[in-house]
Amino acid sequence: MGNSAHRLRPLLLPATVAVLWILPALARNLLLASGPLAGASSLVTLVFPDTLPERLRYVLDGTGFTVVAGLAALAVAAFSAVLLPSAGRDAGASRRTAFLAGWACIILASVAGSAVLGAGLVLAEWPPARKIYLFESLTPLLLAGAYWGVAWGWLPALLSAGSAGRRRSPALPGSPARPQREGSFARPWFGPLGVFTAASVALLILSPMLAAAPQAMTEPEVVPTQEPVVYGAEPVGPSLAPPDPQWCTGEEVLAGVDGWDAATGHRGARLTVTNTGDRACVVQDYPDLAFENTEGWVMNITAVHGGSFMTQDTAAGPVILEPGQAASAEIGWNGTAGAGMARVGTLLLAPFAGSLRQDLEVDIDLTEPGFLTVTRWTAAESQSPG
Repeated sequence: MGNSAHRLRPLLLPATVAVLWILPALARNLLLASGPLAGASSLVTLVFPDTLPERLRYVLDGTGFTVVAGLAALAVAAFSAVLLPSAGRDAGASRRTAFLAGWACIILASVAGSAVLGAGLVLAEWPPARKIYLFESLTPLLLAGAYWGVAWGWLPALLSAGSAGRRRSPALPGSPARPQREGSFARPWFGPLGVFTAASVALLILSPMLAAAPQAMTEPEVVPTQEPVVYGAEPVGPSLAPPDPQWCTGEEVLAGVDGWDAATGHRGARLTVTNTGDRACVVQDYPDLAFENTEGWVMNITAVHGGSFMTQDTAAGPVILEPGQAASAEIGWNGTAGAGMARVGTLLLAPFAGSLRQDLEVDIDLTEPGFLTVTRWTAAESQSPG
């Protein structure tokens, strides 16, 4: 039993290095996957270096990731076993010197293992999308490996220095001094070097073999472009009160626009409605107006009741329209639509708000947001008010 423990003792230090090399990476992934530290990746990475980056999980499947991570940890542990005996060969070295030398060896071993892991990741992603990205994954791994050696490598270095100190402890008083051969404190280095070489070669060979198969590119489904939905003005405007049965409805009249006029930036036109029904009806107060641009979209233009530079409002009362008779109102505005700007292409007109509007094709140089003025209905010039 004692002989077995004596034979296994040299494996304690490399096993500690391997466990400490994998454990921080697994802890980092666990902390970032869930919990309150999920958004503090920089802080977590400062304590737990990213020696097994997320890209490795993406390139390799679950089994491949486990195998490659294990081989990388074995390579780091074996290379540390190659270097650490050299750090403890000097029997006269102090424990502090042995600790610092061992720490430096752990850092070098971690960088060496990270270099092998980075090379395996390059082979797993071969061929690269672009040559400039060939060693993109290698530099972060080398930096993470070096930082792990600084942040965590002192633990196995302290263990190594303590073991060397125990081996160099002086003999008890009165006991014969044991002769020391040069290098008696060092384990053979060629065995761990062989393990490092075998683990590195296995990692480089297995990485491309265990890489997850790239997802097959599927041809995108060709979807015809939908015609844009044009939101024009409502065919019937909102009403604040129920209509009088005597009023002329939008179905009973024919709307029109004429009398275009202009002066120094001011514009004007006349709106008309003609009774096309078989009964006499009434129009009064103000027309109901809405506006669309030349592409059919509703425009943010307000119809203000009253006169303008080109028009004059009156206090006219109700206008009775016998079949065939007409009433008119005037609109006025200032030209604001320049070249290339959206302008009014359709004017929607109804005798009153809440009645059916009729579309009138126009060319009004008014853009949005804007306003124009509109006067009350009056009897057309060919007739008098009733």
